[in-house]
Amino acid sequence: MLLRNKIYGTGIYNWSLRGSVPSRTRGAPPDTWSGEEGVGAAVLDGNHVLFGQPRHLGDLPWKSTQLGEAELRLLHRFEFLGDLKALGSDDAREKGRELMTRWVNEYGRWHRVAWEPAVTGKRLTNWFRTFDFLQNPDHPGFDMTFLESTATQLRHLSRTVMDTEDDVRAIEAAEGLILGALCLVGMEALLETGLAALEAAVSKQVLPDGGHFQRNPSIQRNVLATMVRIRDTMVAGQVDTPFWLQHAIDRLAPMLEAMRHGDGKLALFNGSSEGSKPAIDSILKAAGSSVKGLWSAPHTGFQRIASGPSVVIADSGAGILSGANRDAHAGLLSFEFSHKKNRIIVNCGAHGNWDDDWHEALRATAAHSALTLDDTNAIEIRAGSGLGAKSNEGHADVSCRRNEAEGSTFLQMRHDGYVKPFGMIHNRDIYLAAGGDDLRGRDALAISPHYMGPQASTFCVRFHLHPDVSAELSGGGDSAILKVSNREGWRLRASGGDLRVEDSIYLGVPGTVRRARMVMISGPCKSTGVEVKWSLIRESS
Repeated sequence: MLLRNKIYGTGIYNWSLRGSVPSRTRGAPPDTWSGEEGVGAAVLDGNHVLFGQPRHLGDLPWKSTQLGEAELRLLHRFEFLGDLKALGSDDAREKGRELMTRWVNEYGRWHRVAWEPAVTGKRLTNWFRTFDFLQNPDHPGFDMTFLESTATQLRHLSRTVMDTEDDVRAIEAAEGLILGALCLVGMEALLETGLAALEAAVSKQVLPDGGHFQRNPSIQRNVLATMVRIRDTMVAGQVDTPFWLQHAIDRLAPMLEAMRHGDGKLALFNGSSEGSKPAIDSILKAAGSSVKGLWSAPHTGFQRIASGPSVVIADSGAGILSGANRDAHAGLLSFEFSHKKNRIIVNCGAHGNWDDDWHEALRATAAHSALTLDDTNAIEIRAGSGLGAKSNEGHADVSCRRNEAEGSTFLQMRHDGYVKPFGMIHNRDIYLAAGGDDLRGRDALAISPHYMGPQASTFCVRFHLHPDVSAELSGGGDSAILKVSNREGWRLRASGGDLRVEDSIYLGVPGTVRRARMVMISGPCKSTGVEVKWSLIRESS
């Protein structure tokens, strides 16, 4: 890679990227994902939102010395063009042209960060999807700058698209190449290379049940939006759509639907954020899939229970598929619970910036509604390189059985992530009664046969609560009242450990840290094992 980068940085290589300039564009890709007007208005004043945090970066944001590489990569992707397009004003249009032109002047030749395949692919996607807004017939100079730069970037991307990291970034790189081949007259020959790269990525990353192998609902949404955008661009350009592309869309859409709570937003697993309900609705509508949301996704490792207005989404997967766990969390057997539009039990969320201290903290098992032993992660978190393994076999073995009867659903889940450090197997049962007003569970720890190592001293079962839910102990300390509104509350009872209420945090929206509460059930580990039983029953005033 170092040698390759040295070659890319030479004048000879950049000369090799020159070629004929496309005569025109065929139009912009159809797009269902609009930006945010407020963010676009901020960009007019030199302010950019990076990982949820507003930053004043001026007219050359990429040159700021206060940014880390993760933030630079985000800026070089030009996501903010969608926000300027959503704003829709002449000032927004002029700002977009200005930033794009200045970028070409500064980064028009290969740059290590700015020209990474995935970054280049997303930048080209954002340029193409907003060009119909940015172009100005009265100033053809901008159009020529756009055509020259996109052609140069596409030639480089066509040579590097197969070298992309083996995760969602491979899909991002392939999309930019495909859209360029479809949208630019004279670049059609690159379509075959782009489709081959996309097909290879999809065949590995989209699992048989339709889940993306990184197990992140936000990535699931992004990949579906990408597939739909490519398909619709091919249809608009009267290019035959490959069967495998439509088949991927038909599998991805039901899985995305399965990862939504009653508020229409996404569950928080493996780096996901809530997202926007209108945006998710729009993507699913554009996908056009007639298949209903899944209840069980055994390949991806999630279970969904919906009864009445209540929803349970549980993580029943190991999360260490090869190439899939770069940003994964150690939330084995964690779950979330919502009633109507109210999230009640949640995971703490995520921070997308790898340079931020919150990023690693939120990946820990303790940041999930799950069980921990001695506050140790159920599976090893490796800084910057995904998840490791604690079990003797080199991976965490996770299994799940599901039973349904008369509107009620019973999950029996198990993982051995604590076998190697403590010799214990965790079993979690979750039951949701018909009607959705009665949620029950059991967390049990069993000693693994023939284990001779050190034992854990304490266990803790955490139920993180959404910030809009208050909690206080009741009934002499053996239960807690979770207040959702003035007219609705839930009583959480538990046996097998001490019950208490403590502070927590919530990052369901990027960059926004909210104070919250959590209910904890804890106690000493015994040589005979541990059994905690709990119930959450709705009480209306």
